[in-house]
Amino acid sequence: MRGRCAATLNGYNPVQLSAWRANVDMQMIVSRRRVINYCAKYATKPEPQSKALKSVYGNVLKSLKGDDASALKVVQKVIISSVGERDFSAQKKCHLLLQLPMFRASRDFVVLSLDYSQQLDDYFEENECVTVHSPLERYCARPVTPEFANPTLLQFVQRFKTSRKVGEGLTCKKKHVVVIVRPCISPDPQGPNYEQYCRQKRMLYQPFRKIEQLLSTCYTHADAYLTYLRSNTFPATLADDILRLEAAERENSNSNTEEVSLK
Repeated sequence: MRGRCAATLNGYNPVQLSAWRANVDMQMIVSRRRVINYCAKYATKPEPQSKALKSVYGNVLKSLKGDDASALKVVQKVIISSVGERDFSAQKKCHLLLQLPMFRASRDFVVLSLDYSQQLDDYFEENECVTVHSPLERYCARPVTPEFANPTLLQFVQRFKTSRKVGEGLTCKKKHVVVIVRPCISPDPQGPNYEQYCRQKRMLYQPFRKIEQLLSTCYTHADAYLTYLRSNTFPATLADDILRLEAAERENSNSNTEEVSLK
């Protein structure tokens, strides 16, 4: 905090200032809306030396001659012009030259795709497959041992690091893992994609080796997920789904009561 004798100084934090060793303007954010505005401002902030897209587009049109003025040529040149040059800050240049990591985190982040999509391999060689096996495929092909009999897909992704080959080289992860599930589906029991949402939840929280095993006793994933939630063995993270289902049941019962009274 600033004293009265330092009224002309920017707000600052001594610890942050000693670490950053550059000009700061520390301001307290006291509302959720201000946090959103602050993040959006810096996420959309352009580089000072970059040309606006309008000027790039104008330069491309001026450079076209005769038959080259096709839509395909214009799009190609705009893309080449926009990605051909990048502005780097002084901090980023230092990190690149010194081969320092761009960020540090106490946790790892894993994108878990449940729509059978695959990730491109950044280190593939000639005549090799350009995609890597997804965490879902690695989970289904996990070793047939007591250790891997009961972990769920979510637990498997959080605990184990796999090699490029399916079923080989499983090691425990050293950091906590934040799992980002894709695609994002609405949990509304009355929504059009609720069956797919229930399928995702069962894939995350119930052990399986084949997707077909999840429908061995029920006709739909919604019915099977409801049975699972009523078993009292679900984790606390699914408590919101219980509340949604109870609210939907109350709404349905109220609507049925109104229909009977009208009759």
